[in-house]
Amino acid sequence: MKREIVTAVLSLIDKDAPITMEVVAKHSGVAKGTLYNYFANKEELFHYVHNEFIGPFTEEKRRIFKEDRDPMDNLCDFLDYTFKSFDRVSKYFMFMQKYRTVEEDIIEKNEIIITPLANAIKKGIENGQIVDADPIVLAEMIWGTIIGTFRSVMCQGIENYDMEKKKEDVIRLLKRLLIVE
Repeated sequence: MKREIVTAVLSLIDKDAPITMEVVAKHSGVAKGTLYNYFANKEELFHYVHNEFIGPFTEEKRRIFKEDRDPMDNLCDFLDYTFKSFDRVSKYFMFMQKYRTVEEDIIEKNEIIITPLANAIKKGIENGQIVDADPIVLAEMIWGTIIGTFRSVMCQGIENYDMEKKKEDVIRLLKRLLIVE
């Protein structure tokens, strides 16, 4: 039952539809009272939906940043996966910004993205593949470059964007800034 509720919420977000407990109940095929049996309020519902939505991304980031892999492979796979995920996640994260605290976002970003990315960068520095600079600073720079690219697409309202081209541009820029030759 909770899976249907999550699917309904994600569908409503994707359609830019207003989300109330009544609308969610209707779209998930449950009575409003039943929905309240699962979730005390909309905040609790959104928290659950977020955890369900972010789970697969967290698992994929863990797979990408396995310690036994070459750090450059980690970085390339991270960039590739992140850019391929843009269409699926952009509306969702824009919507959820209204319901999550800055602290929650920072903690989650650090756990899922910055710390594993910094660890891969540190290994790349130790291997002589990446310039010797603070790995956290470099991880934040990489993430900021990616997010800045995403925001420029969303804010400019570009409908026929070529995300593959944008990814290649970011990779080319990062290679010039980070790679030791």
